[in-house]
Amino acid sequence: MSSSSLIVLTAISIVCALFVCLFRTPIARGMQLLDLPDKRKRHTSAVPMVAGLAAFPAVALACVEAVSRGANDDTVAILYSVHFGFFLIGYADDRIQIKPSRRLLLSLALFGALVLMSPGLMPPAFTFGGVAIVLSPGAVAFLAIIGACGALNAINMADGQNGLCCGLMLLWLGFLGVTLDPAYASTAVIVAGALAVALAFNLLSLVFLGDMGAYGLGAFILGLMLIGVGGGDIDHGQIVCALAVPVTDCVWLMIERRLHRRSPFEPDRQHLHHLLAGRMGGWQSLTLYLGVAAVGAGAAVAGGWACVAAILVQFLFVAAIRLYLPRGQEPAGAASSPDPLAAAPVPSPEPAA
Repeated sequence: MSSSSLIVLTAISIVCALFVCLFRTPIARGMQLLDLPDKRKRHTSAVPMVAGLAAFPAVALACVEAVSRGANDDTVAILYSVHFGFFLIGYADDRIQIKPSRRLLLSLALFGALVLMSPGLMPPAFTFGGVAIVLSPGAVAFLAIIGACGALNAINMADGQNGLCCGLMLLWLGFLGVTLDPAYASTAVIVAGALAVALAFNLLSLVFLGDMGAYGLGAFILGLMLIGVGGGDIDHGQIVCALAVPVTDCVWLMIERRLHRRSPFEPDRQHLHHLLAGRMGGWQSLTLYLGVAAVGAGAAVAGGWACVAAILVQFLFVAAIRLYLPRGQEPAGAASSPDPLAAAPVPSPEPAA
C-alpha cells in the first residue's frame, strides 16, 4: 500500500475514536464501564472508561496496514490475538476486579504465547548500549516474557492521572514510528492518531483509560517493541530507556511496599505521579513527568550510549522524588483510581475496629 492508504486508515481510526468518545456515556452504560465516584475518588460523577475502546479499531486497521506493507502474517496475527486477549483481561478487570495474581498468570501466558509462537522475536543476544551479550534462546525468551509482564504492570500503575498514561503511550508510539521497519512503523502512526483523540478527552476528565486501555494498548506497544528487537531495528537498551520512568517507579514502589510488610500489588496513592501532583499541581506535574519521559524516548531514538545516559537521568529523577519529596501516610488497603490532573489528598486512616 502507498502512503495515501496510511493517511486514510489513520483518518478512519481518528473518526472511530471520536465517535466512541462523543458517545461515551451510552457506550459505557451498555458495557458497564462507568467509573463511579466514592470516598477515594475525586471525580464527582460517573466517568466512562472507554479511552482504550476508542483506540481498539485503530489496532485492527494498523494490523491490516502492516500486513499490506509486507509484515509477517503470522507474527501480526499473533500480536493482534495477544492484544485482544489483554483487552478482554482489562475489560473484565474494569468490571469485576480480577485478583493481581491471576492477572499476572494471564499476562505470563499471553506474552509467553507471543514470544514462543514467534521465533523472530527472540534475537540471539541481549544488546544494551552497543554491547551484545550472547544468551541461549530459552534465556532470551524468559527475559522477554518477564520483562514484558513487568513493563505492562508499570504501565497500568501509571494510569492514575489524567493524560499521563495516554501521553506516555504517544511518546512510545512516536519512538516506534521513527525506529521500526516501515511495515510496523505504520501501525504506530495509525494507533497514535486514535490515541491522540482519547488523550484530548482524557485531559478534560470526560473519559478514563481504564484497565482495558492500559492492558490492551500497553500490550500492543510492548509487542511492537519485541518485534523491533527481533528484527534488529532497535535493541533492548532502547526499550529500557523509553520505559525507564514508569518501570523504575513501579519497581521502587513494590520494594517499598514489601519493606512496610504490605503486598507489592496492594494499591495506594504513593506513585510518582501522585507525589508530584500533590506537591506541584496537576498540569505542572504532568508536564514534568512527560518531559522527563520524553528525554528517555528521544534518547531511545538515538540509541547507543545516549540510552545509558538517559536511563541514569531518569533513575535519578525518580529517586530524587521518592527520597526527598514529602509524602502523606497512606492508610492500609487504600486503592488508587483514575484521577483528574491533580492527585487527590490522602485520606486519614480509619480507626481500628
